[in-house]
Amino acid sequence: MPTILLATAASAFFGFSDFFGGLAARRDSAFAVTAHAHVVGLALAAIGVLIIPSQFAAKDLMWGAGVGIAGGIGIVALYAGLACGRMGIVAPLTAALSGSLPAAYDMLRGTSVSWVGIVGLVCAVVAVVIVSATGHPEERASMPLKAVGLAVLSGVAFSVAIIFLSFTSSASGLAPLLAARAVSVPVLLLITLARSRRIVLVPEARATAYGAGALDMCANFALITAVRIGPLAIAAVLGSLYPVATILLARGVLGERMHPRQRFGVALALVAVVLTALR
Repeated sequence: MPTILLATAASAFFGFSDFFGGLAARRDSAFAVTAHAHVVGLALAAIGVLIIPSQFAAKDLMWGAGVGIAGGIGIVALYAGLACGRMGIVAPLTAALSGSLPAAYDMLRGTSVSWVGIVGLVCAVVAVVIVSATGHPEERASMPLKAVGLAVLSGVAFSVAIIFLSFTSSASGLAPLLAARAVSVPVLLLITLARSRRIVLVPEARATAYGAGALDMCANFALITAVRIGPLAIAAVLGSLYPVATILLARGVLGERMHPRQRFGVALALVAVVLTALR
């Protein structure tokens, strides 16, 4: 039960972070927004390491650095895919892979999940695709192969990051997340500088970008705790439900209309959480 609650909370925080990050990206470069959000995450992780007692080894920092590298590749590939392809296809494909691949890895490793739990995991993955995929048939037909490849690369990279998180010791606390951000921040800042020749955010984007960074670190803290408690299959799949939170927040705050298919996806996501809890 703790894994289910933590992973569901992580997906909610990720969804809220994406919402605020999306608002900020409407006012400035998505790369600049992500870079600044990660700077906030770096600061929060550093504070967390100082406040929360931890005993970390070199291998925990190594796995954390791996998380930063894999996560950085995932972010760059995701934004590149969104830039050249249909968001309604790139986003759900990435989310579905980032949830299902770690689950498959965990099951191949010998983790036992009841048939009810498996049904719940399948429902969760399907819910992610249904909630996110809003493109019309003609849009799907024009989806370039490059965008599909980038979405797959992003999903695989995020999957690797989640698996690496599970390799860190419970005693290491937030140290792996600090190492991850210490790696990703310089990379993202360099990419931002190379693309736009500036790093500073416009004032209109700062509050939402910083909020996205804080929420993202809360999500990562919940997720790393969930994967440590395990099983990884449950944590990864439920943690990938973040598009549901983004859609619901956009509906409540911005008044965006939900397609009937999306309402069904949200309901299916709730069913998935309940079925997984009954495992």
